[in-house]
Amino acid sequence: MGLFGRRQRDSTLLVERKDLTRCDRIFVDPPVKYGKAHGPPQISEEQFEKYRRVLEHFQDETLQLALNTSSLDETRGLIPEEKCWLTRECILRFLRAAKWDVDQTVKNLSSTLVWRREVGLSGADENVKPLKSEVVSVENQTGKQVILGFDINRSPLFYMKNGRQNTEPSFRQVQLLIFMMECAVILTPQGVETITVLIDFKSYKEPGVISDKMPPLSIAKLCLAVMQNHYPERLSKCVMFNIPWFAWAFLKMVHPFLDPRTRQKAIFDEPFENHIEASQLEAVYNGKLDFKYKHEVYWPDMVAKVEKLNEKRFKRFLDFGGIVGLSEFDLKGNGDDIQYPVHYRNVI
Repeated sequence: MGLFGRRQRDSTLLVERKDLTRCDRIFVDPPVKYGKAHGPPQISEEQFEKYRRVLEHFQDETLQLALNTSSLDETRGLIPEEKCWLTRECILRFLRAAKWDVDQTVKNLSSTLVWRREVGLSGADENVKPLKSEVVSVENQTGKQVILGFDINRSPLFYMKNGRQNTEPSFRQVQLLIFMMECAVILTPQGVETITVLIDFKSYKEPGVISDKMPPLSIAKLCLAVMQNHYPERLSKCVMFNIPWFAWAFLKMVHPFLDPRTRQKAIFDEPFENHIEASQLEAVYNGKLDFKYKHEVYWPDMVAKVEKLNEKRFKRFLDFGGIVGLSEFDLKGNGDDIQYPVHYRNVI
């Protein structure tokens, strides 16, 4: 069957079981049985040299970057929050995405740093409203995006449920995606860099739902650009399920805009239960989590837990010297000492 051949199957039947676990909040730790964190993977001597060159570029205290893409003359050096974002693993993710081209990696990282300033993620531009939870809360009143559970590789599960659409198309929908991606990234446990995305196209006729139609191509392209350009190497896999006939046409339009690596990670028309263990999966997808989205419960709980994790890691960043290139492994850990210094040679 071809990529866009449609399979016929019964979908998302709620199975009555006595072993369901009720929940209405996120949990921040994967099951213990999924194992412990491993240290940074090894790279070649040549790759380490390229990492070192990118690292030194962004460690330069004289480095200035534009505050936004529309006014390139107004610049500022890196603030601590941006240096904290520029971890060892971040640099390596961008290097892998650029096929280890140093100049392209520097260009892409610089572009993303400016973008983060422009959308209110970094705090470097005092004239930009920070992208906080209250900016996008109204977009998620019906729970169209949810972070809940982990896959067997300890990657957080990020559900997207277009059938619970509660607003008309706007840039705020893109802002919600950005905000939730930031939350999912912060929720990645020690030793994990990727997110597993589960897209449910089923229509849910619930209070507040106004549409189950696909977003305009312009919004979809913008969301794809955000994911591919500014969160490279963050996708573990993307599983799409309950795909209606009109969504197939939409996916055919979007497909050409996917980069080859993203295409390889896209799984079409398969039940989530084929990829996620039942203990970590919502009951409506034949999992064991009896999850009911209550915005007034889920949203503040998620925001509080994410902020607590972020504050802890930023404090550790400052305690460890506040420099570019610190390891996410150390920032997400609990020990008092650095295990993987900036110039740690994890070479083969």
